[in-house]
Amino acid sequence: MKAAVLAEVGTLGVEERPEPSVTEADEVVLDVEACGICGTDLNILSRPPAHPASVGVVLGHEFVGRVVEVGHRVHSLSIGDRVAVAPNLWCGECASCRRGLRNQCENGTTYGIFIDGGLAPRVAVKSRACFPVSTDLPAHVAALTEPLSTVVHGTRQANVFPGELAVVIGAGPIGAMFCALLAAAGATVTVIEPTPERARLALGFGAADVRAPGETEGLTGDVVVDAVGSQLGQALALAARGGRVLLFGMDERARAEVAQSRITRNEVTLVGSYVGQDVFPDAIRLLEQGRIDFSPLVTHRISVEELPNAVEELRAGRALKVEVEF
Repeated sequence: MKAAVLAEVGTLGVEERPEPSVTEADEVVLDVEACGICGTDLNILSRPPAHPASVGVVLGHEFVGRVVEVGHRVHSLSIGDRVAVAPNLWCGECASCRRGLRNQCENGTTYGIFIDGGLAPRVAVKSRACFPVSTDLPAHVAALTEPLSTVVHGTRQANVFPGELAVVIGAGPIGAMFCALLAAAGATVTVIEPTPERARLALGFGAADVRAPGETEGLTGDVVVDAVGSQLGQALALAARGGRVLLFGMDERARAEVAQSRITRNEVTLVGSYVGQDVFPDAIRLLEQGRIDFSPLVTHRISVEELPNAVEELRAGRALKVEVEF
């Protein structure tokens, strides 16, 4: 089968790989329907990389598929079931796991980053990573489960109350999802985004206003979300007294110099938001209910052979959400 792999550090390759089969009793094999590409993948494919990954791994951690093979200890799934995959696996035995912080597992691993993921026609995964999803959802929408689940986690951490002011920095797919959920929670949302196309997208997802990065004078937020991963300084400057700053985006290379006294004097709360746990069912329910139409996020639906060119479209800002369909 043809798979998109991390051929070497910072380099995407499309290579022939053998089809996987069940090798452990608690595994299933999926026919992958669709797999999304996100900022993490772009960071992995940067030189130098801005996110770690295992060279040789099949990439892709945002995927949905149908069960075609089942290990003998799997009782929750049957052949033909359609599932979205929570890509982060935890060990259950480290200190963090025992404290209930499975998303902080000290021995954790991730499909599509450290072990083979969904940018291939078939993938073997643990059954506990699989969550049933309605067959009524188009594959390119169902594949949004993973990124949406992380935004569900972040929105809960933001602890928004109706009537509050929220500022979202960056209107990529994650920023747009934050707009939708923060607005649904009752906040008035302003987005900071320089790209006209993404600014229009944010307005369609519930933002009340969009500002360019240089047009933020007088703007404050009870909640400020850095959906980019490198905007700590700006986020702190926009936070109201007693406000909360949610740091969501990830960039291993990002560094910031901040005035610590401002945080202390204004009693600003900084919150890191990473992946989440126990959020997949809620993300799936949001997609299945259809109260928010997330399909406009997906601008490119392609084959795996077209992926190298699509990555360049993403880097150039000409694509928003790329999904490979099988």
